[in-house]
Amino acid sequence: MLPIAEYEARFSKLLAALDDLADGEDMEELNAEFEDALFMLSQIDPRADDAPEEFMDAMDEFDALRADYARIPSAREVAERLGMLIGMARGNEELGIRS
Repeated sequence: MLPIAEYEARFSKLLAALDDLADGEDMEELNAEFEDALFMLSQIDPRADDAPEEFMDAMDEFDALRADYARIPSAREVAERLGMLIGMARGNEELGIRS
């Protein structure tokens, strides 16, 4: 699995792309929720026993946001990229969390 910091960096790049697309209050609200999920991810201690659970909880949050973004035509491409990153993270989670 990629280190948590690498996932955090990749999700941050997607947030930047979504910020560039924000064209209304709904999108800005979703982006604020994305920031919250990103913060949740950044707070995971990779050495903690519950790190895998916390990581998967963060992926669940991102996945819920992905579904919301996919409903916005201008954000669909970024939502697809978000889905790919979530899928990669979930597929590799069993390899363990690294700092």
